[in-house]
Amino acid sequence: MKDNSSPTSTGFLLKTLTASMLAITLTGCLSSGGGSDDEATPDPLAVTTTEGDIKGVTIEGMRVFRGIPYAAAPVGELRFAPTAPAPERDETLELSDEFGSMCPQTNITTGAAQGEEDCLYLNVYTPGEAADLPVMVWIHGGAFVFGNGGGEYDPTRLVAEDVIVVTLNYRLGNLGFLAHPDLGNGDGNFGLMDQQQALRWVKENIEAFGGDPANVTVFGESAGGHSIMSHIVSPSAQAEDLFQRAIIQSGSYAPDQAPLAAAQAGGLAAEAAARAAGETCDDLTAAECFRALSVSQILALQGSQSIPTNGGTFLPRSIRVGVATGQYDNNLDILMGSNQDEGTLFVALDELTNSLTSLDAMGVEEYRDRVHALFAPYLAVIPYNTRQIADDYMARYDGNPSQLSLALSAVWTDYMFACNSKNQAATFAANNLDTFQYWFRDTNAPWTLIPPAVPVPGIGNVPISFPQGASHASEIPYVLYPEQLMRDRYKGTDEAVDTLAAEMVTYWTQFAKYGDPNASDGATTTWPQAGDSQVMQLNAPATSTATKADFEAYHWCDYWANPPLSLPTL
Repeated sequence: MKDNSSPTSTGFLLKTLTASMLAITLTGCLSSGGGSDDEATPDPLAVTTTEGDIKGVTIEGMRVFRGIPYAAAPVGELRFAPTAPAPERDETLELSDEFGSMCPQTNITTGAAQGEEDCLYLNVYTPGEAADLPVMVWIHGGAFVFGNGGGEYDPTRLVAEDVIVVTLNYRLGNLGFLAHPDLGNGDGNFGLMDQQQALRWVKENIEAFGGDPANVTVFGESAGGHSIMSHIVSPSAQAEDLFQRAIIQSGSYAPDQAPLAAAQAGGLAAEAAARAAGETCDDLTAAECFRALSVSQILALQGSQSIPTNGGTFLPRSIRVGVATGQYDNNLDILMGSNQDEGTLFVALDELTNSLTSLDAMGVEEYRDRVHALFAPYLAVIPYNTRQIADDYMARYDGNPSQLSLALSAVWTDYMFACNSKNQAATFAANNLDTFQYWFRDTNAPWTLIPPAVPVPGIGNVPISFPQGASHASEIPYVLYPEQLMRDRYKGTDEAVDTLAAEMVTYWTQFAKYGDPNASDGATTTWPQAGDSQVMQLNAPATSTATKADFEAYHWCDYWANPPLSLPTL
């Protein structure tokens, strides 16, 4: 409607008075006491959470909030107990560029204990301006016994694509996964409970950082990927709708996990060892005993890896059963895959711990023993003929100077990772979940966990005896390492690593935004769904698709569908 008011009309005077009163009211609300305009501008680094106010820092244009406690410290009565919410705070928590303490673990280089039990912290990285953005929550790997969500992972390139990234710590080893009838709910899995509490915190708080709590993608590698598979079949995660999308990187191993009876037997054995080691546990109950032990004593009781327990209250079923029977959220979007040479990392670690003596130098019988040791935890359920498996894979590399090392690596790769990942992706796709499978094949990938050559006193730099290729964890840097570090460590050209990293960042963030990794402008190679019998090859200098038949032939998946068994003679 046209306004015919004049500066002298009654209507004009009334409207002017109303506008003036409104301006005074708004000014009073924004800056009580008549403060300046600067005081009225909200501080983008100040955020109110369910526990209280926090204030972050700016790093390279990102708003960064490191060291936010998402749960109560798991100490005292909360050691070996389900995760409790973080307490409320009266004062503003002033954060810095420092991370919260990592959870207790053994340093893989020195063997010394490191970390603190007060370790349940997460970190939020967000663009300078953010509103209703997709959220990506990273769960680190490390065999459930080492690692953290801190400085190794740089989400800068992901955040630059307008997503919010959260990284986190969770309890590890015996502190995170010891199952015992007298501890917690009896089935351990405290580390998984921590992760779900972190996801719960994200759901309740991420909107204050500019994120969309209804668009959360969990992504993780190795133990982190295995954790995500556990949450996919977890009734509590499903009931609370803690995430809508999942990226599982090399996390399909050990889908049977640890049955409750076997896991509790391990916990009882740990209790017996603790009581035999000294007087600390005399006249104490099992729970009192474990809570009286020092962190170093607890670490000494654990092995080189841990695994979640199934059959209890938190995980009533294993990953294998949950996926096979469709007991998961049918609205999930899935992106998952494995690396071409996963197993070389584990064989290389053995070589390092044996003073750089190669498996090929140790001989065929040592190789056969190593294959048997790999299957030993599973023989009570499936009686694998480990000698036949060892000899079949040895023949695959006949004539290669690194025959035994590569054969054992291939057993690790195919049995533990590749074929499990293929089967899980196929099942998700068959149940009408939007599912995208990858095959990471860049053999020039920057070596991140073991240096290409190890300094040996009196000898010089000694390399691992066999090529590692596209090993376990070698895909992580392409989405979570800075550009220059990638270039410095890459064995190919800068152009090749830059191109593949840019494509993978696009795939990961597009998937987080839309549940589809393909760029809307067609800038990346089209990634078909797993139900189309295609797998995306992530490789330099160019990505491409391969048939699942090619993938299965390379990784002997038909062989593992009907493996050699040692059956009794009738």
